[in-house]
Amino acid sequence: MNSSSRKTRLACLMAAVLTLAGCSETATTGGSPDNAATTTTIDDSIGASFSGGSAGAATGGKTIKVGLINQEGGTVSDPEVSAAIQAAFSYVNEKQSGIKGATLQLEVCKIGSSEEEAQQCAQRFLNDPSISVVMQGGLNVGTQAVHQTINGKKPTLVTLANPGTDTTAAGTYTLNPNVLASIPGMLTYVKSKGYKNLVVVSSDDPGDLQIAQYAKQTYEAAGLHVTNLTFPQSSTDLTSTFTSAVNQKADAIMPLVATTSGCTAAALALQQLGASTPIIGTSLCATDDLHKTLGDFPKWSFEANTLLQYADDPTGQMSFYKAVMAKYAPGSQIGIGAPAAFGAAFALAKVLNTIGPDAVTPDSVAKGLAGYTDGVLLGTPKVKFGSVEGSPALSGIADRFYTYEGNDHWTATDWANLPR
Repeated sequence: MNSSSRKTRLACLMAAVLTLAGCSETATTGGSPDNAATTTTIDDSIGASFSGGSAGAATGGKTIKVGLINQEGGTVSDPEVSAAIQAAFSYVNEKQSGIKGATLQLEVCKIGSSEEEAQQCAQRFLNDPSISVVMQGGLNVGTQAVHQTINGKKPTLVTLANPGTDTTAAGTYTLNPNVLASIPGMLTYVKSKGYKNLVVVSSDDPGDLQIAQYAKQTYEAAGLHVTNLTFPQSSTDLTSTFTSAVNQKADAIMPLVATTSGCTAAALALQQLGASTPIIGTSLCATDDLHKTLGDFPKWSFEANTLLQYADDPTGQMSFYKAVMAKYAPGSQIGIGAPAAFGAAFALAKVLNTIGPDAVTPDSVAKGLAGYTDGVLLGTPKVKFGSVEGSPALSGIADRFYTYEGNDHWTATDWANLPR
């Protein structure tokens, strides 16, 4: 997926500073990008726990069709989303008896780059009586068209939130908050560290400036001192900007970057400066590309909404995920939007298992999703739709932080901001 699709405009969406809890840290040791996807043993007990299934294969009698609207084939392309969901469904069908014997079948409708394509996909699934639920990837374009077209007539399960109607539309259930958790999550983290003085660095892109200003207002309302610095959007050398940031003698620096180019430029500048100031960024920067450019990950703290594939995971979920993907989607991207999509597929399977294959209808699935409060595979241990004020379709804003210490060693916080 093109990482530019993750640049977001969240300032107008979070209306109030949230009261947030602190974080505790536990040590983890993980693998480098070179061995991140080598797990081959599948622990079926994890599959059963998150799918609600039982050992065995689907009998192949009844078929439950699930629609997926995903952005693929254009400049921004998320093929990892459909690959992850298909891998999850294939595993559930083969190893977890499908949905009480019924076979899950994924129908994919691809969006290239237009609202019209999104509207057509939504209309296709709305008109198909064999489809009771529609899944939606983290679309860079078309979310409004999807939600306006379906208009709550069939439940829409969104794997990765984008600001806007993904969080408010009727009949929509958005599992992963994506960047909507970043600003409040970072506030939780800096408060847990006792930081009082922050520097926020962003490009001069109007949307990025809006996010930076929202961050400043949010953090200052919580009693922190914040200095905002900017760099030209087209700049690839950020040494001057980060020199100014370091000279502020702040408790921490927050680069508001999420693209490959932005993350790389920020990390290279800070590496050149030899800065010792704590850096707080997004896990979207913890990529193979950045590792290859620097020769290692930067020693930052990374905000995340899913488990980090490079860090050790004592729950076994990441190993399970990598093993399933290796078997059912070999060679597919296992980062970016794939973990959230994989987790959403298992959550849907659990809801469908609770309903039973003979009772699956748009209304029963909508009711099942609305009442779902269990954990999400690779994600938050608890969700609650309607728990975020002003965003009734959002399941929560839970996140956690991973700090890279060097030599493949990470520390991780507990999940914070869980719904009550």
